[in-house]
Amino acid sequence: MGYKTLVKVLLLISVLNLVPSLKAAEIRNGKLYIEVLIETAKYITLQPEPETVSETSINIYETDLPVCRKMTGNLDIELANTDKQSCWGILLRNEPWNDDSRGILQESFEWSDNYLMLRQENLIYADTTFVSREVALAYAREHNIPDNMVQYIPIVGSIVKITTSKKEKYYLETPLRIQSNLPLIINHHRETYSGEFYLKEIDNKLVLTQLIYLEDYVAGVIPYEIGSNAPIEALKAQAVTARTHSIALLTFNRHKNDGYDLCNSTHCQVYKGKYLINPNIQSAVDSTSDQILTINGKLADTPYHSNCGGHTDAAHQIWNSQPLPHLLGVPCVEGVDSLDLTQEKQARQWIDKNTIDPLMSSWEKAGMSWSHTISRKKLANNLGMNDIDKIVINQRSVSGRIIDMSFYGSKRVQIIGEAKIREIFGALRSSFFYIDGKYNSNRNGKVEIIPDRTLSLKGKGYGHGVGMCQSGALRMAREGKSYWNILSLYYPGTQITTNWMSDEGK
Repeated sequence: MGYKTLVKVLLLISVLNLVPSLKAAEIRNGKLYIEVLIETAKYITLQPEPETVSETSINIYETDLPVCRKMTGNLDIELANTDKQSCWGILLRNEPWNDDSRGILQESFEWSDNYLMLRQENLIYADTTFVSREVALAYAREHNIPDNMVQYIPIVGSIVKITTSKKEKYYLETPLRIQSNLPLIINHHRETYSGEFYLKEIDNKLVLTQLIYLEDYVAGVIPYEIGSNAPIEALKAQAVTARTHSIALLTFNRHKNDGYDLCNSTHCQVYKGKYLINPNIQSAVDSTSDQILTINGKLADTPYHSNCGGHTDAAHQIWNSQPLPHLLGVPCVEGVDSLDLTQEKQARQWIDKNTIDPLMSSWEKAGMSWSHTISRKKLANNLGMNDIDKIVINQRSVSGRIIDMSFYGSKRVQIIGEAKIREIFGALRSSFFYIDGKYNSNRNGKVEIIPDRTLSLKGKGYGHGVGMCQSGALRMAREGKSYWNILSLYYPGTQITTNWMSDEGK
């Protein structure tokens, strides 16, 4: 049976037991609040700081109920109905939400007509459900249904057991809204969080998120991305890039089916609450409040990285995407603009050049020059090969990063993409490196290397190399350059915009 035929014959799924909304981000009084993942685990522990334990009251509300339960001390939370089966379904279609809709409301964001817009959709699922993603995928593939139509369906009725430090037990229904004005320690981590949280059950795991004002989120991101002690202009540049990147990530809707907007890892941006926020960081966020970068009326995605190695990279070369005018790569360190880093000889010449500034911090220096060794046997094993007779560098990007390599032995293995190349060589800081020793250029201009038993690598750079180079931003700030000087270098053609929230969201 084909997909279209299946759609016609399957009934709409009953919505009586489904979560009525998959909404995450909210707009309150013209301010954007986003839902950020804090913890995913079988068990969640909420613990007040020792010095405030007697003053901390944790308020917990069940879904759509105004009744507040006030709890004090440590709270241990676990799923009570662990025998409940997961519910995976097949999405039939999306349609605009209206007052008569009977599916699941999902809210997501898109950039349209110079503004961030909130889109409401009605998700219609088939009435056939499955206990696991694997079973659902097998069924979908048997009926020629695309994999991306298989989705997890949250179900109301997940009960959690909350045990207090006094051994009192409460059984409540998720999702729960949790509030605490004083800091809480989550699962014994050192970071603390305060404010408004949501606790949900997703695929038999507890998911704790924080609903946080965008500007507070940006302040929590900065210390983990560029450091707490960076010069103020570098902090401002990081604030604008992190804010813009946050909104771009919202429009990508990476986590729209996970019950939150953004995760707290490098997949989105590292966020750990107020742990390292200081007055300079807060000042940088406040002085650039609401400022994002746009280009020709469109939201300008603003990726960033630790150290470009001398020249930033082109987004389309690193991520195999469409070229973006503000992410084509720019010279970052004096002298590199006279070289063509796509050429092996000149790439090696630049890697060997000492470009370390005495004012650099240890992590900046670590990105400006590094070395690495790996045995030929280990590299072959990483590639699924018995041995390697020859290595060919097929292409370097504009920053000098290797983005296409081939390995020859009993078979040929081609690796495309700087991230994959870094991985197979053993978690390299970047793919801007050369393999020490002799090399030859063949008739097609590709570089051929006969590997020794041990491969010695020399390199520059830390990260993917696209967008703002944080080491370069720090250097420019130390030289007295403004945050706009920094942003206009790394994102040429962009402009600062503050009026980006649609009237519908205000």
